[in-house]
Amino acid sequence: MAVEEHEKPASFKTGHERRCSYSSGLAGQVAVITGGASGIGAATARLFTRHGARVVIADIQPSLGEKLLKELGSQAEYVECDVRREEDIEKTVNTAYALEGRLDIYHSNAGIIGCVGPIDEIRIDEYDATIAVNLRAAVIGIKHAARVMRPHKRGSIVVSGSVASLMGGMGPHGYTISKAGLVGLVKSCAAELGPFNIRVNMISPGRISTPLTAFALSALAERDSSSVTVEDIDNIVAKPSILPDRLLTELDVANAALYLASDMGGYVSGHNLVLDGGKTAVQVLGAGGNTWYTKYIPMLRENGKRGLQ
Repeated sequence: MAVEEHEKPASFKTGHERRCSYSSGLAGQVAVITGGASGIGAATARLFTRHGARVVIADIQPSLGEKLLKELGSQAEYVECDVRREEDIEKTVNTAYALEGRLDIYHSNAGIIGCVGPIDEIRIDEYDATIAVNLRAAVIGIKHAARVMRPHKRGSIVVSGSVASLMGGMGPHGYTISKAGLVGLVKSCAAELGPFNIRVNMISPGRISTPLTAFALSALAERDSSSVTVEDIDNIVAKPSILPDRLLTELDVANAALYLASDMGGYVSGHNLVLDGGKTAVQVLGAGGNTWYTKYIPMLRENGKRGLQ
């Protein structure tokens, strides 16, 4: 007699379930992280190696890269890579592939704030440079990652985005355009690469204390970045937060990357994972706004009992 779904014994597993480990571990896997020498990239490199991956850190900051290598040991390698140059990205992917004859994870993380200013004064050369780093480099990275992943019919590609991909006013024009473009890139590549069991996803953090944020704030204030302290950044980041006792951290973003890269996110593809504490999902209530939840609803319930409309 056929076993009904609700009658499956606890030990029963389908063939598909037996093939899936649903593990957060990355043991034996090889990952590339662009912009991996500092900030979110470095936090992700630390987390990936802690979960067993061999990580190739691709960056244009050799001193920071070498410093991180000393911390991570033999599980990490540094490759100088300018993501504006396709030959550099191709070399990075080939270096990673040569480690174990495979590439399991490609994290396109390098990014810049780029051009700033009103739209009628924007310098197109600066705009082009912003697109080159934030969007064009992701296209190149996915191109070469897919090249080596497709024959193995397995892989995870993670792209670093921003809440600027969801709404205007969260960054300058070039930055916003580049991050919005990543949404289309991720969805389009997820559609093509899905049949090869290659997942493509995006992480969109809100404001976070990183060297990039410090540079942006100092640029807006027209002062040297050394005059912007960690406390300054935290105070600015905390102001629009819906979660009053919780700031977004680099580790939060790294954890999201781990989820998407590992078997935990094994059925997630074409997704933009937003890390903003709900800011883009809700309207922040002003003074007295919480009465919608503390007064009016109970009042309506009471009116309902009395038959009032």
